Amino acid sequence: MHRLDRAFPEFGWRRDAHGWVATNEEHTHSRLGVRAERVVAHGPAPRGFLVHGGEPMLWTAYVNGGAVPRGVGFVRVVREIAERAGVDTAPLDRPQPRDRRSDLLHDFFELCRRELSGEHGAAARAYLERRGFPEEAIAASGLGVVPPSAETSRLLESKGYRPKEIASASVLADSRWPGRLCGAWRTEHGRIGTLWARSLDDDMAPNARYLYLRGASRTNLPPYGLHDVLAETSAARHELILVEGFLDLHQLRAQAVVNVAALGGTSIRPRMFERLHRLGVETVTLCLDNDDAGRAAAARAVEHSARANSSPQVFVVDPKRLSPSKDPDDFVRARGSEAWRELIASRDCGIAWRAQELVIEVAPESPAAERRTALARAGRWLGTLPPRLALEQEEAVRLIAEECGYSAEAVARSFRARFWRPPESSLRPPRLRIEAHVLER
Repeated sequence: MHRLDRAFPEFGWRRDAHGWVATNEEHTHSRLGVRAERVVAHGPAPRGFLVHGGEPMLWTAYVNGGAVPRGVGFVRVVREIAERAGVDTAPLDRPQPRDRRSDLLHDFFELCRRELSGEHGAAARAYLERRGFPEEAIAASGLGVVPPSAETSRLLESKGYRPKEIASASVLADSRWPGRLCGAWRTEHGRIGTLWARSLDDDMAPNARYLYLRGASRTNLPPYGLHDVLAETSAARHELILVEGFLDLHQLRAQAVVNVAALGGTSIRPRMFERLHRLGVETVTLCLDNDDAGRAAAARAVEHSARANSSPQVFVVDPKRLSPSKDPDDFVRARGSEAWRELIASRDCGIAWRAQELVIEVAPESPAAERRTALARAGRWLGTLPPRLALEQEEAVRLIAEECGYSAEAVARSFRARFWRPPESSLRPPRLRIEAHVLER
């Protein structure tokens, strides 16, 4: 930050009381479409610059043409920024200590991938074929089969891992794992955070069907499969589809749908949408299971996205539109990839969908008291939305007004009077400015 004018001279940075402000009108107008004075880098060590009235941009994204770089691209950009600022880049060339546990999990999953293609993976391959996976897509599905424990231990030791390291990684901790399908849940940088293992017996109780790596938390992981989406083209990364289950994702990937990630259940982490926005995701389409849990999870997800400081645009495929299928996996098996594309194309605005859910129990012919109670429920929630969702709010008002048999204009007036409050600053009385000479008198 002390060398910002040297690192990025094209902005014409000058100091102000809070940090730096741009002065080069030609550059900011051509690159960002704004006047120079609206571009600032304030604070002791900001991660990027801010355009007043617009979005912040990371220094790494700016150097990379607007897209957040990852992997080797990130290292290249960091090196360029360091060189711009006159910072020694030699530490980047020094060998870094290896993370032995991360390496072990990587090598273990490679064993699982090979097991799926080998003799002992026949039952799992047959299971996937019964589920509609094309035979040629199974090897590239990103799935594996857990080998027998003795075989796992022997192969990992042959790669140089000590028995204590293998035991600490917990890959042999559960005797129920061998023979199960498995997948690697990775960070956005590609490291394995945890592993899951699924029974091939669909009659098994749902709460016992999936097992997870002991001692490995899923709390801070991004949606399952997001790392692969981030490695795709920018178009795939900009429009993300979120499904519920792991096999939903792998079924869609087998049908050449690449821009999909999975929640791994119905748990929605509150900061997930801010994280997706930061990673360059512009729109999220929720297509969760056709049951009460899936519908409730979709509602929570829309509410979390609305409360987030920043979020991609959120759309929802109403779960009942999967009928008679119970989830995306079943839908694609029964109706094919073309029907899936049509389903996604007819998605609903997430805010409007959530508002309609709040009035779903009434119709224009319902008693007036019931309709007004439902509208009040929706109005209270719509009144909590931030200004960035004004268009979505207006669309929601129109739709719920129709559902309840009122005009959109009347419902909007009612909501403004009862539930929508102006910003707090506009409610404060104006401050009086008293000149010094008046006080002296």
